[in-house]
Amino acid sequence: MRKLVSIIFIGLLIAIPARVMSWGFQGHEYIGALAWEYLTPEAKEWVSERLQVVDEESLSKVTTWADRVRGSEEGRWLGPLHYANIPPTESKFDMQRDCPNRRCIVGAAMDDIEVMFDSSQTVQAQGEALRTFSHWITDMHQPLHLGYQKDRGGNDIRVTFFGAEMNLHRLWDSIMIRGMDLMPGPVEQASLNPLAHPSNTDWDAALIDWASESNELARTYAYADLEDNAELGETYFNQARPIVEQQLIRSAQRMAMIINAAAAAQ
Repeated sequence: MRKLVSIIFIGLLIAIPARVMSWGFQGHEYIGALAWEYLTPEAKEWVSERLQVVDEESLSKVTTWADRVRGSEEGRWLGPLHYANIPPTESKFDMQRDCPNRRCIVGAAMDDIEVMFDSSQTVQAQGEALRTFSHWITDMHQPLHLGYQKDRGGNDIRVTFFGAEMNLHRLWDSIMIRGMDLMPGPVEQASLNPLAHPSNTDWDAALIDWASESNELARTYAYADLEDNAELGETYFNQARPIVEQQLIRSAQRMAMIINAAAAAQ
């Protein structure tokens, strides 16, 4: 019976239409809503003031801005900032090798954090930095955004998932996160997974560590020695889905840690 329920659930995940965006709009918004629950009162005020000047209604909604503008001139300029690639022969992210001129997701997050922490910056500038930072930190935790250049983070790897053909990136971006209503809501999730005191407040170093962590998850769980046209089913799903849920929570907690620190620094 359990196996039958699992198969039916997966079938529904595939059948539900969705916008094909990184983590999907639903995943980004869940992360933003969860991050909000971890913010200090001071940080919530700081965020609200900056979201107002960039005309965004909530931390949940602003996480999708960089995807919402993808078809615009501004969105095209931001394109390379949604990801970074680490060679298959390497196991750690390296800024010089993997992020030339800081034009990658890690460099973009570093640049935004610098603005957010700088009290001499205008509220407008900090609002714009928060708007993009909230997206980069969420994308960073989707493992295939730190995948391989040779297959464009899984976009060029075709798979069949329970009979449905798609590319590997779409499977992780859009399929694995469906059925989010089965996860605890943000308030309950924050209670179940309390925010720990950050062990490292060197945020540039932390971002590099998190990029390496995502790449390792991509190698171990997303790629998992897959060949093109692989047929994937329940075993793959049961191994991957907990990683997706773990990364959603980590992304929210880490976003909140940085925003709390930025607000305290003003």
